[in-house]
Amino acid sequence: MKKVIILLVVFVFPFLTFAQGQPNLQNQQKEVPILTPKVVIGDLVFVSQTLKTVEIKGSEVDAFLQVDQAITKILQDLNAQGRKANDSVEIKLPLNIAQNTLAFMDRAVLSGQNAIVYKRFVDAVVESSKKK
Repeated sequence: MKKVIILLVVFVFPFLTFAQGQPNLQNQQKEVPILTPKVVIGDLVFVSQTLKTVEIKGSEVDAFLQVDQAITKILQDLNAQGRKANDSVEIKLPLNIAQNTLAFMDRAVLSGQNAIVYKRFVDAVVESSKKK
């Protein structure tokens, strides 16, 4: 009888403790940090257009669509506010969307004249991530 109780304590108690800790881990994983890079609206338009030329794999479709939808929504909101292409704005970008955006942009084939725009956007996102 003592062996059964000892086995229960050794095997069941740690499992119950672990299971009770799971919701806390899930809540922490759901909280994605939000970056707030300050970007030029024209740079964001460039990113949106450039992303449409990037080749992706089938397994990346969901991530790509999330990035595209996030940037499109930001641009629509800015357009509704009557902002101009040369205005600088602070946008809110979830960390995972920012990372995926930079990963997809890294694959883009750019002409030399777009290097400054690309670098300015990447630097803004990287700088905002340092604050988090």
